[in-house]
Order: sequence, then C-alpha cells, then structure tokens
Amino acid sequence: MGAFQCSNCKDRDLDFDFAVSGWRSGGVARELMHRFKYGKQVHLSRLMGSLVSSVWQDKRLHRKRWILVPVPLHPRRLRERGFNQSREIAVEMLSQAPDGVELELRDILKRVRHTERQAQLDRSERLRNPFGAFVVKSSRLTKRFKRSEEELNVLLVDDVMTTGSTVSECAAALREALEPSWIAAISVLRG
Repeated sequence: MGAFQCSNCKDRDLDFDFAVSGWRSGGVARELMHRFKYGKQVHLSRLMGSLVSSVWQDKRLHRKRWILVPVPLHPRRLRERGFNQSREIAVEMLSQAPDGVELELRDILKRVRHTERQAQLDRSERLRNPFGAFVVKSSRLTKRFKRSEEELNVLLVDDVMTTGSTVSECAAALREALEPSWIAAISVLRG
C-alpha cells in the first residue's frame, strides 16, 4: 500500500494528521459495505474488519498506544439502523493490531446534530453537512488526558471516507477538547 494524494482531500485543511483506508470504494467491496450498513447485515462486521486490516501495513500506525474512537451516529440514525457500523469495525480492529501496538476502544464522541446521509449529497454539500455535529463527552478518560502529560494518539474509525469532512469534524472536536498528539483517520473504503 503506497501513499497517494487523495483528489477529494487535496488543497483542504483537515483536522486529522493522516488517513489510511483498506480499499477503494467500488465493486464488490462497495456492495458488501452497502449490505452491511443499509441492509442491516451486522454479521458482515467481521468481514469489514478483515477488509480494514490492511491499514496496519502503514508504519505511521505503529506507535505504541492508540485510543480507537468510532465515528458516532446520531441517536435517531442509531435507532433506525440498529447498530453503529463504525463501532462494529472498531471492535473488529481490536484483535488485529500488530505486536507492540496497544488499542483501547473508547466511545468519547457524541453526534449532537442530526445530519443528512453523506452518500446522498454532492461534494459541496458533503463538505458542509457535518459542520458542528460532534462533541467530546466528558468521561474519566477525557479528564485523565486533560491533566496528564501522557501522549494521546487517536485512531478515528469510519466505514467510508470520501471528502474527509466527517472525520475532520470529529478530529476538530477531539483537538479542541483533548489536544491529542496524533489523530489518524481509518476507514474500510475510500471514495
């Protein structure tokens, strides 16, 4: 897996340090993601975890410790879907980390504004849609890192990244509340 300049992200200021995706969106991978997400086929979470496992080839992810943070759904969307696909993928990632990499799954983000589904929007709408939709929940973890000198590295996990707007908004909320050292955006598919 080589580095490349994403045409959807270039020339944009994003609030994460780098992004890594398992696969390009298209063909069978895209069809499986649609079945998983919109067809409510939660049993495909293990397969989605396998698809994202190739991100570990990126040596930038081989820091000692990461907090794994799934992109949250709005409560209304969570009720409709019945599960958060990003969280399911994050759970699968826990068992895939290379030796020496510690992962701790934390649901510290909250979606406070219901947004349109990104997949239904054009590029300019996708860039604006998630603005201000996320906040960091107060928890023991957030309080610990506010008081600590310990390095905080965050892996934001999403299912699909097209423009990077959603994960960038999540990263902005995390940066404001916690001042992490590194934020990497991880997705199964890139648009």
